[in-house]
Amino acid sequence: MQPPTVQHVIGQEQTIARLKVALEAAWNDGSRLPHTLLVGPPGVGKSMLAALAGREMGVEVHERLGQVLENIQIVNGLLLQASNKDVIFIDEIHEMPSHAQTVLYRAMDEQRIFVRHYQNKTTAMPLSDYSLFAATTDKFSLLPPLLDRFKLILQLTYYDDEALAKIIQQRAKMMKLSVDEHVAMGIATRSKGTPRLAIRLLEACHRFSRSKGEAQITVEHFEETLILEGLDDLGLDPDEQRYLKFLAEKNGDPVRLFTAQSALGIPRRTIQANIEPFLLRENLIEATQQGRRITQRGLEHLDLGLKLKVVS
Repeated sequence: MQPPTVQHVIGQEQTIARLKVALEAAWNDGSRLPHTLLVGPPGVGKSMLAALAGREMGVEVHERLGQVLENIQIVNGLLLQASNKDVIFIDEIHEMPSHAQTVLYRAMDEQRIFVRHYQNKTTAMPLSDYSLFAATTDKFSLLPPLLDRFKLILQLTYYDDEALAKIIQQRAKMMKLSVDEHVAMGIATRSKGTPRLAIRLLEACHRFSRSKGEAQITVEHFEETLILEGLDDLGLDPDEQRYLKFLAEKNGDPVRLFTAQSALGIPRRTIQANIEPFLLRENLIEATQQGRRITQRGLEHLDLGLKLKVVS
């Protein structure tokens, strides 16, 4: 369930303004949209904007994950699916192997692909005038020639609490729900600046209110949902809380990741990719050459009332 048009998107004002200009230019001269790269952290609306762009243009959107575009044949098959002005959307484009990225930027450049037949004969096949939209968390993970082919690069960022509260109210209205305004802000402050997490928590609150046979999501429903989901005042989930408490037990001494992995039973990659980002962003922990350590703010969040040792 998405906003019906780009005009209804909340937040990301500069990014939305740039996308509107591209849409209006394409409408006015009857051209396709420019090849566009959407850059930003997970859950902030990159896929939503690609889908809305296709809807605004009245064309089909052909969506694939970068992980599945692992060879030339699959990339060529995707490119051949698009009709004139269609949008091809590749999510997590940085996951494409380098040889597949090479095929893609040549197709963007030359508007054709090369198909190899028996006896190593190659035929050039023209492509429709498509628009490539792609999403990534790190644009510099792409091959430079591929990055250079994108004419429009849109940067998305985390949302503030006020924007998230408006998104929650908008989604609740689309779901025909009644949500207390205090609940909307409470959800926002526990969603780590990410609409995807805000909507997930809204849906959890909705399930709880339904379980009680009530239509409106009240403050009581929200508070009970937080207990059920194990979320604290910042929205830290049980794994994040465990990690923070583990570092607090070390009295400010740095801890290597492999030590945390062994002690908590959580894979190192999961710690780095899923647990640490928000803790680092909120200055609850810090990463040093010696390892990870909790900050004074982290201790205060845990309400431990301790003071860290001064590290020279």
